[in-house]
Amino acid sequence: MKQKWLIGIIVFLAVVLIGIILKTKILKEGNAAISVSATPRAKVFIDGVQVGTTPYLSDKFKPGEHTVKLIPETTTDSLLPWEGEVTLNSNILTVINRNLSSTAQTSSGEVIWLEKIPSKDRSSITVISFPDQAVVKLDGEPKGFSPVTIEELNPGGYQIIVASPGYEERTVSVKTIAGYKLIVNIQLAKKIEGVEEATGSGEKAGPTPTPKVTPRAAATPPEKPYVRIKETPTGWLRVRSGPSTSAAEVDRVNPEEMFPYLGEEKNGWYKIEYEKGKEGWVSGVYVELIE
Repeated sequence: MKQKWLIGIIVFLAVVLIGIILKTKILKEGNAAISVSATPRAKVFIDGVQVGTTPYLSDKFKPGEHTVKLIPETTTDSLLPWEGEVTLNSNILTVINRNLSSTAQTSSGEVIWLEKIPSKDRSSITVISFPDQAVVKLDGEPKGFSPVTIEELNPGGYQIIVASPGYEERTVSVKTIAGYKLIVNIQLAKKIEGVEEATGSGEKAGPTPTPKVTPRAAATPPEKPYVRIKETPTGWLRVRSGPSTSAAEVDRVNPEEMFPYLGEEKNGWYKIEYEKGKEGWVSGVYVELIE
């Protein structure tokens, strides 16, 4: 919990610098800035040249594409380096924050940057994630599934929460600026096998129960609106009595099956009629809503 809090503070402070740079014109005309932080501490390479160690901040880069690589300073934890491409924009600070891990699947982080929008006094936020179709909340309020753009925001501080079954929830605190869209590209860390796995509804791992394989949904689409079950890691999807992983399992459905949508969505869960006269909830991560 403490680590998550520190991550949010680091990102928040870095994004605040965007406003300072834009208002005080610290940047030389046409230059771009980059801020890089990592847990644990890492060496920073940009375009193949070591430029320092994290936390790193510089406003001396030319706009355009650059390759950023982070190599952990510790040699005792078998942590993997991270490498990515970023596009730096003139007079804008791009923020990179990474949690390094022993596998690519369990590493996480975000890249944050700004783009101008037509509005002079409003701001917006776009959230992109890996995996996509993650549930996105802004200040605790669900805003849909990634990628998603939240328009017409008042400039100021916001808390973004991104969650997906089988992955660690990630929280980022940011500050938006009038006349700009803040883009947050988040990578979630996969939960460690044996602790919790991606089942489409977030249950703890254990022996895989025998899934139902007998289709019960109509071969032809029902009347709109309806949901189509997408592929899942287990080959089936739990139906719950309520919109939560803590709710009781009432049935299971299979990929490609289609069910009437009953018009209710809560916290990224959809209410369906899974059998005639029987209602339940399915995780929106693994369904497609057809309207």
